[in-house]
Amino acid sequence: MTASNTTIEVIVDDLQLGMYVSDLDRPWLGTPYLIQGILIQSQNDIDVLKRYCTRVYVDIARSESCVAQQYTPHASLGVSQDIANQHKPQRSNEAESLGALLHRVTTYADTCTAEQEIPAATKAYNIASTLFSDININIERNTKFDIRAAQEVVDTLCESIIRNPDAALLLAQLKTTGKELYDSAIKNSVHLLAFGRHLGLPHKELSLLGLGGLLMDIGKQRLPKEIQTKPSLFLKPNERKLMKQHIFYGEEIVTQLSDAPEEVVKIVLQHHERENGSGYPHGLHANQLHPYGRMAAIVDCYEELIWGQSGMPGMRPFHAFKELRDNAQNGLSYALVEQFAHCIGMFPVGSLVELNTGEIAIVLAHNRTQRFLPRIMIICDAKKKPYDAPLTLDLRLAGTNPAGVQYAIVNDLPQGAYGIDAKKYYL
Repeated sequence: MTASNTTIEVIVDDLQLGMYVSDLDRPWLGTPYLIQGILIQSQNDIDVLKRYCTRVYVDIARSESCVAQQYTPHASLGVSQDIANQHKPQRSNEAESLGALLHRVTTYADTCTAEQEIPAATKAYNIASTLFSDININIERNTKFDIRAAQEVVDTLCESIIRNPDAALLLAQLKTTGKELYDSAIKNSVHLLAFGRHLGLPHKELSLLGLGGLLMDIGKQRLPKEIQTKPSLFLKPNERKLMKQHIFYGEEIVTQLSDAPEEVVKIVLQHHERENGSGYPHGLHANQLHPYGRMAAIVDCYEELIWGQSGMPGMRPFHAFKELRDNAQNGLSYALVEQFAHCIGMFPVGSLVELNTGEIAIVLAHNRTQRFLPRIMIICDAKKKPYDAPLTLDLRLAGTNPAGVQYAIVNDLPQGAYGIDAKKYYL
């Protein structure tokens, strides 16, 4: 091994769990990694790297504390104790549990294709929409709702995502109820479930995450209707102050339920808190935050970036993840942002992409080991005119188009690009 600053060169066979690989001995392009950087969480991570590299570069400062502690005593590695202490988790139950969260408990395998899972995912999605409508009625009448019924609905959604997350992610991207709060609640639940599955959390923990996602903005139901879904960018100072009250309203609604899990309450309370204490409502710091609250903060930010503001298109996924990484400098957990980026992918299921042929396609499903080569549906020609009969392709197997060009994605697009309504092609 050789070293420079906080980075050491490591033979792939010598990699250890908890190491953060920041660079390869070859370009990232052409590897299955859509995001530069990978946290080693299993032997499978090492085995995949072996197919592409002989040596890699490990950033000790971004690695887990067990790795930093192993190497920082050796001055020859050039890793200063100050840097190690800066990145070492604070000694608290919450911080220690974040480290545990990043140690994969289960490696989930898809048990069916996204297309096969769509009917079950659609049923679960519709049941969740009906449930949220019932919850809303109860809140308007100032009566309690049955959290056990909510948990059962989330469990149904959870089972679908365990079988194959792409089906529910596709629906979350394309399916709408016409009511923004309902759609947002289900998107939050789906993204947190998929995030937890990616991290390898057991079923019980996934269920808690999904329920927390469904309820984390429930307090907005008590806000004046004119600001419930108003983008934060356009809130006036007095409206912004009022908007922040949705956290306390949500806490009140959820804690009135006798069977509300503590983890769900934490998600409701902490999804606007930030690692550096700049969030609200309590200005908590990283070592005071529950891991699920930190995950929910990332999902909440991602949703706002992707779906944009009134009259303004959302960010393309690439730019959204760049923004999340910038926020990770102070506000979000860097390790969790990286994991979420790997979970959702550079080309999220349901997103629009442009091919090197100029055609426009919808991403239908990921190829887990070759994320740049998803399964797609080509819906528009090079002039952005809709095809009468869209073509479904797996880019791993597609070969060349009629003009002899090898299919490849060259650009991700915001929702609504070129006036395209993606949902009408698939739902």
